Amino acid sequence: MSRKSTPSDSSAHLNLRPILDVVKKINSERNLRRLINMILDTAVEFSNATRGTIAIFKGESFNAELSRHRTRGEINHSEIPQLAGVLRRVHKSGKELLVEDISEDAGLRPPALLAGRDALSILCLPLRVKSRLMGAVYIDNTDEKSAFGPREQEFAEILAEHAAIAIENALLYRKSTQDRVTNVYNHSAFEQFLDDEVDLARRGNYPCGLLMIDVDDFKVINDVHGHEVGNDVLRNVAYTLSTTVRGADIVARAQGKPNAPVVARYGGDEFEIILPNATREGALATAKRLATLFKGQKFMCGSKRLKLSVSIGVAVYPDDAPDTHELLLRADEALYNAKRAGKGRAAAWKTPGSAKTGPIPVQSPKKS
Repeated sequence: MSRKSTPSDSSAHLNLRPILDVVKKINSERNLRRLINMILDTAVEFSNATRGTIAIFKGESFNAELSRHRTRGEINHSEIPQLAGVLRRVHKSGKELLVEDISEDAGLRPPALLAGRDALSILCLPLRVKSRLMGAVYIDNTDEKSAFGPREQEFAEILAEHAAIAIENALLYRKSTQDRVTNVYNHSAFEQFLDDEVDLARRGNYPCGLLMIDVDDFKVINDVHGHEVGNDVLRNVAYTLSTTVRGADIVARAQGKPNAPVVARYGGDEFEIILPNATREGALATAKRLATLFKGQKFMCGSKRLKLSVSIGVAVYPDDAPDTHELLLRADEALYNAKRAGKGRAAAWKTPGSAKTGPIPVQSPKKS
């Protein structure tokens, strides 16, 4: 429904410029986590909020994707006691919910208000794509009642309208680039990331590392325990790789370059990792650390414990290859050399006849 603008409105509309700048950015962002961070930080900043959450509805349930605090950054969803109750209402009604004073809402009012924890005022807006309700944006203020006036509501409504489309596009993008078994990137998406990263490395004159990883004796696991257990093992490996390399201390990371390692499933029992700006020493150190980690890992299969190990091949642009195609081949050759040398180890690619680093055996962790 349209409404006539008034002189008092004009100043508010002028203040929309920063949020419109953000709208342009979110419309081109395809990484779901970065997108939601951007949306929440903007909603909190421009809508006089203390905290914010974005939730995606799935049937009759919902999944809180991320919660953010104005000063503390990411927080746990459990720190917002009223969140579930508010989301249930919006999910059921499909309409915007404004609570100006929580003490007057019997359904949300806590037995005793805890300062800094319980919301005093709440605004929750549905996220819609056409007529479909896909989720909601929740914001609250723990310091003020009636914190969300007409201007704050307008900011939030404009953001929610554009956020719904951007999130839908990001979800579709994730679905098209994600491996269905392990939820890491698929090889097709990985190749594009590798092309982009090598291109950046070429223009910036810095290296780029590539790891090819194979789960040792995976066929035996599948044959003895079945494909479901095999898939569980693959998911475990993918999770371990993703959570480990993101904390890796990659040697000589370029200042101000935010690109993080990218983990993907190559296919079958093979995985691949891009290490932006990693030198040979840095990439090999990361590979050795991963091999050591898996050497000591045991995977529970019912009452049985399966031992896991991985072999890893390492290649680095531009030292080992002039382009992405050759880089993949070199890393794969290094992986083959690692397996041939005894599995459970890392090997860097080396020019035939050179004295570059070869397979590195991994010692089993000492028993305590």
